[in-house]
Amino acid sequence: MKASETLKITIITVCKNSEQFLSETIESVKNQSYQNIEYIVIDGRSVDNTIPIIKHYSSHISLWKSEEDIGMYDAINKGLRLATGDYILILNSDDVLATNDTIKNVVEQMITETFDYYYGNMIKLKKGKLKKVKLFPVTYKQLLLSTHGTFVPHPCFFVSVKLDKILAGYNLAYRYAADYDYILRALANIDCKGKFINVDITKFRIHNSSITASGKIHKERIKILHKNKYYRIPYLTRLGSYYILWIYYKIINVLHFYKADKG
Repeated sequence: MKASETLKITIITVCKNSEQFLSETIESVKNQSYQNIEYIVIDGRSVDNTIPIIKHYSSHISLWKSEEDIGMYDAINKGLRLATGDYILILNSDDVLATNDTIKNVVEQMITETFDYYYGNMIKLKKGKLKKVKLFPVTYKQLLLSTHGTFVPHPCFFVSVKLDKILAGYNLAYRYAADYDYILRALANIDCKGKFINVDITKFRIHNSSITASGKIHKERIKILHKNKYYRIPYLTRLGSYYILWIYYKIINVLHFYKADKG
């Protein structure tokens, strides 16, 4: 291990019947130039080729287990309880890290300034086409008023072990949107500080069987907004903030696309 690799990064992948994309996910971790990575895989008792894939890569996995769970976030919580790294990233079983230097690039930011969480840019992968999503710093209130988790994407969110212990993992009352609740709670904690880093973190795959594409998140997101007293904020404030945030998001991404196209 290099002297510069003192920070340990835990990456957790949870899966169930994930044979279609899991090999690519594991390969993206295996090929990282940064070596001080703890990789934990939690399987929900798959019945397809997932377990043979995990066994094939077992020498590149720090710890894995296969057992029944009560959903994705229950499996993530199991992984969190096993994590021994300084920071934790949840990498979905159908996503991949953006490049072989992703973790190295993130750690370079971490050792410059210490924060309780970091988040960066996402690359959407749909039908073989890549679309980079450029993001920016947001506060708890801005993320709440956006009514979505888009501005702090779960697959691009590194949380310190210290902060995760404060948050006590993911709330299993939410089956599809516990990540939005988790990140809102992180940003709402006045004793913890975070930072946006201009690093591409994850290629986020959108396909027909993904939760994002299923539309199942919406009802739970409304419950989370109620929990955070979103509807007590004056309507015009909510409306104005919503449009300002989303228009700004659209503008910087159009400009980014234009620069990349010209480049």
